[in-house]
Amino acid sequence: ISSRLLRNYMNKPNLIIRIHNYNRVSLGAILGACRPTLLQHFNVLTWVSDAPPPAELELKPSLLVCSYMQPHEKPVEAELRAVKQQFPHLEAICGGAQPTSAPEAAVDMGFDYVVAGEAEDFFPEFLEKWLAGCAEKGIHQTPRGKVNLDLYPGFSSITEYLPPIEISRGCRFGCMFCGVPRLNAATLRHRSLDSIEAVIKEYFRLKPSRKRIKFLAPNAFAYGSDGLKPDLNALYGLLEMLKRVGVPEINLGSFPSEVRPDFVTREVMELVSPYLSNKTIVMGVQTGSDSMLKRMNRGHSREQSVNAISLIREFGFQPHVDFIVGNPDETEEDQFELIDFMEQMLRDYAIRIHMHTFVPLPSTPWENKLQSPINEKVKKHLRDLEKRGVLDGWWENHIGHARHARGNS
Repeated sequence: ISSRLLRNYMNKPNLIIRIHNYNRVSLGAILGACRPTLLQHFNVLTWVSDAPPPAELELKPSLLVCSYMQPHEKPVEAELRAVKQQFPHLEAICGGAQPTSAPEAAVDMGFDYVVAGEAEDFFPEFLEKWLAGCAEKGIHQTPRGKVNLDLYPGFSSITEYLPPIEISRGCRFGCMFCGVPRLNAATLRHRSLDSIEAVIKEYFRLKPSRKRIKFLAPNAFAYGSDGLKPDLNALYGLLEMLKRVGVPEINLGSFPSEVRPDFVTREVMELVSPYLSNKTIVMGVQTGSDSMLKRMNRGHSREQSVNAISLIREFGFQPHVDFIVGNPDETEEDQFELIDFMEQMLRDYAIRIHMHTFVPLPSTPWENKLQSPINEKVKKHLRDLEKRGVLDGWWENHIGHARHARGNS
């Protein structure tokens, strides 16, 4: 053992941050919630992507911090079992969408501590208890819909990533395929203008050459609103603040701050268009069938979807539209109606399509529903749209994932 490793071992325990591309935002958020004076009690190390485990894991005590979603569950489990076998003294804590939805499964995977819920308020207190040797193992259910976004910056320089700024969290709607409302207790919370401005100024301080500022929101045009209809004054205040502080490129309504069709009104588009640098607006339509929209509990109609697509195109933006096929109890007639609707939108408005296949996710009303078989002609049509360059997405991978999920149920 080198003298450097020995000094780290003697002075501080290891806090190992397990970073992948898919969890930099969530890990940055919880690390940003920790006071620097607290983190100074640890030897904080990052373990990134396919790199080998840090050599410091040979020394104890060590705490591994992980965050993951459903598609990553199996590889995370395999890695955790291997690293704990190699380093028996290691303890591990996890959080994120999947551990929140299925915490018992995370315990079965081998995690010593599981955070089910929002973690910004919880994680600093947990680290203090872990340092004192009195952290309680098992599942820690945290209150949902309670974190005040203004109290935390939402990022940490430890992850070496300045993520899109989270301006809103949660959703007041109740789509059957989506876990966001349950995970956030059907609340919608917004970061204040002062807080957003403070984060932007810190981004510019850390990276003066940064030009593009993106935002994270379940529905970007709902900023500052009650979540059920747009608040034009709040949107105006946000955009004017961004202009005043000198953001060179304002990206709102593009990934990862998509919009809902019922929030794309003429008044909204007239307001936001002069400010935005993004040329594409991403919108979740999901289907062109009013009956399927009702079954999904989407809260908007086919007519509203068409009107929104028309407005996006009228104001000079490229509509990039999300659709889902293979929904529970979906008929072949539903699927062909979806294809007809997409073709109509391609002809009339030259949309781009982002295609999904239904996957049952934990913490959703449809978590125990099965994916409906997709007609072979529908599959061929979707592949033809890919070849035409107007459709993207991992819809065929989702078919395999749903089969895998059924096999484990």
